[in-house]
Amino acid sequence: MSWQIYFLKRNGMLTIKRKILARFNFVLLSFLLFGATAMVMFYENPERLLEGEWEEQGWYFEKVEKSPTFKRQTIIHEQIKDEAIAHLPPLQDGMWHFERTRDKNFVAHHQSQQYNWFLKGRGHILELRKDNELVESFIIQKLSKDQLILHLNLDMQTRGIARIVLKKGGKEKYAEKI
Repeated sequence: MSWQIYFLKRNGMLTIKRKILARFNFVLLSFLLFGATAMVMFYENPERLLEGEWEEQGWYFEKVEKSPTFKRQTIIHEQIKDEAIAHLPPLQDGMWHFERTRDKNFVAHHQSQQYNWFLKGRGHILELRKDNELVESFIIQKLSKDQLILHLNLDMQTRGIARIVLKKGGKEKYAEKI
């Protein structure tokens, strides 16, 4: 019988020969190592996805404190938006440009590198800092190659959460058109 090549019968039970078991373990570990290496190499890094130029598509109310005047509105007015990011000059023109060098991540704005960005947690919190002090914190709801959706807590006249929708644009899209 061919099964006798791989198994031994001892005390009424079948056991695997050591040589066969060692080969099986080697093959199994090789596949696991190859699979893990492939996952690490081809995994989309959130920092890499965030790099580049993003164009604002709109600011929307996600959740609003119960108020009759703001209950009917879904789009955030420019005045509220300007107040929300008044302390963030790099974001006021509607273009968010995230750059990364070997040792530093920064938000580009008129050749200024004063504002740094960091991803915290599991890559779902975007922090903007100036001189190593936290300026603003956003929660990343969605991050893909072409769309970024952020949540921002509003603590002004309307207490609630703003949803900021950004679309990838700029140099990358221009290069694709050519």
